[in-house]
Order: sequence, then structure tokens, then C-alpha cells
Amino acid sequence: MSTKTLIAHTLLDVLYYSNAYRLLEDKYQGVGVILTLHHVVKASDSSPFRINRLLEITPEFLEQTIQQVIALGYEIVSLDEMHQRLLNQQFEHRFICFTLDDGYIDNYQNAFPIFKKYNVPFTIYVTTGITEGTAILWWRCLEKIILKENQIELEMNGKDECFETKSLTQKQGVFNQLYWYLRNMALKQQHTVIFALAEKYHLSIEELCLNCAMSWEMLKELAQSPLATIGTHTVNHLALAKLPIADVKNEAILCRDKLSQHLQIDANHFCYPYGDEASASNREFNIIEDLGFKTATTTRKQVIRAEHSKQLFELPRIPLNGHYQQQRYVRLLLSGVPTGLWESTKRFLKR
Repeated sequence: MSTKTLIAHTLLDVLYYSNAYRLLEDKYQGVGVILTLHHVVKASDSSPFRINRLLEITPEFLEQTIQQVIALGYEIVSLDEMHQRLLNQQFEHRFICFTLDDGYIDNYQNAFPIFKKYNVPFTIYVTTGITEGTAILWWRCLEKIILKENQIELEMNGKDECFETKSLTQKQGVFNQLYWYLRNMALKQQHTVIFALAEKYHLSIEELCLNCAMSWEMLKELAQSPLATIGTHTVNHLALAKLPIADVKNEAILCRDKLSQHLQIDANHFCYPYGDEASASNREFNIIEDLGFKTATTTRKQVIRAEHSKQLFELPRIPLNGHYQQQRYVRLLLSGVPTGLWESTKRFLKR
């Protein structure tokens, strides 16, 4: 466990076991929560790397979370129902929406049966390039290469660098360093580096993508389920803030059109790739609104408040994070207290 995660666990445990969160819950709880998931995988299949592992929860934890939110009295609703409640200011009952990003095969294999078991609505935001094997999942490519190799060579900042990756500790350290190096790059440079690594270490980017993706047949089955909403998550899963306006529009429109063509649906709910402030902000919010979507979600960590009825294209979500698979952490995050306190602290520091 990283130092940062350990500190976060400690602070959350203090909030929980002291019952301090209960004193603040009325102030921060909001009217509902949109939950973010990515992978739902067995513990034995989890990534060895912390950064990728935080995107993974187990099927058992998903089931426990559904049971927990039902016991707490939340109503689990679709995005369409949430949209109507926000428009009509109908907040008599707090709601939960389950959303899963990208369209991974484990969502079909491990999450879909659980949602069916509990008759729970959910949304899959589909990146069509993952389904078709054309997206560049650079973080998974990096993982595969580092796991396979005992030494990694690449050019960094104009210099040839060599990294020892024999032990798992070395692999973890190199992965962390190269992940953020690539994450912060301009897209063209990022793709150049990852293609060079894939070629050097004999990795098929297309095969890696297809192996983790739901097929169109699986997506058709989901689209026919009354529980499932299929949302738009772009074609190539690129940080939209790094793209020209025309490319942002094309990423959204082409993805929505492909989903309509293959699944005979209207994919009217959008999700920004990455979804942080550096990847999507006011320019992107306005573009997606102008394209006629009903809602759009970010990865900014907040509960839904009544005022979000006027901010439908910048909706925050709370992650079900692989490092926090405990019911007490879910309880805290649903209260809105940890994220609310963090936002209040940031505003205070800015002043």
C-alpha cells in the first residue's frame, strides 16, 4: 500500500470510527450519488500495479455495495430517471446510479449477472475503439511490457534511459514513473512512445485491446436488457482538453453514431475520458451540451447536489476504488463528508 493510500485510510477511519461524519452528513450528503466503476474482476486476476489496481473491484464487493445501498434506503435508478429527478427537482428519496466506464469484458462476465440478480439498473459508457480494437490502452500496454521484461529501454526527455525491472518492487517503481511520464505527454508524443515500446517488446496493441473488450454481440445483449443504459465514451478514449474543437465533436458524434448503428439505441448520456479537470472543463462541457446529450459525467469526486440540475454536463461521481473495498469506506463516501471537506479545504487554501 502506498503512503498516500495509507494516510487516506487513516483519515477515513478516524472519520468513521469517531462517528464524526454523522455530525456533518446533513451538510454534505446531497441528493444522490453516481458511482464510477471500471473493472470488476476476481481478486486473483487483479493488477499487480497500484495505479491500475485502483480501477478494479471484486464481484463480491460489488454485490456487497448493492446490498449496502439498498439497506441504507437509497433508490438505485437509471441515468434517465436521475436526469428527470434533477430537472423536476424531485429529491424526496436519495438515489444511486451505477456507471461503468469503457466497456470491458469483465463488466459483462462479472458485473452484469450481479445487476440482474438484484434487478438493479446500470450504465456502461462504451469506448467504441476498445470494442473494435483500435483504441490505444497505453496504461495496459505499459503494464504488460513491464511485467514481461527484466529491463526496459526508452528515450526520455531526449536521453536514452534503461530501467531494471527484475523484481516486483522494481516493476512497481518503474511503472509509476513511466505511467505519469506518459500520462502528462501530448497525445501525439505519447502514442509515438507507446508504439515504439510495443514494437521493441513485441506487444500487439490491437490484440491487447480486443482481449479486454466486450464484443458487439455482448453489447447487443446488454442493450436489450431493461436494466442497462449504454452511454457514449468517445471513440479513442483521449483526453478531450488536448484536442481541437472539431476533434472533440468527432469523438463524441462518431461514438454515438456507431452505438446507434450497431445497437439501435440512442446513446444520449456522455462520459468524459479520464474526466479530471485537466481532461475536460468548460469548453468540453459546452460542446457536449451543444451536441444534444442529456447528461455528461466527470470523475470529479463529489456527491450530486440539487444545484447540479443546472450543471448537467459536468456531473461529479464517486469512485468504487480498488484500494477502498470496505463497507465503511462506501458508507463514508455516500455521506459526502470526505469529498465535501476536501473541497472546502481547497477553497479555503485558494482564498
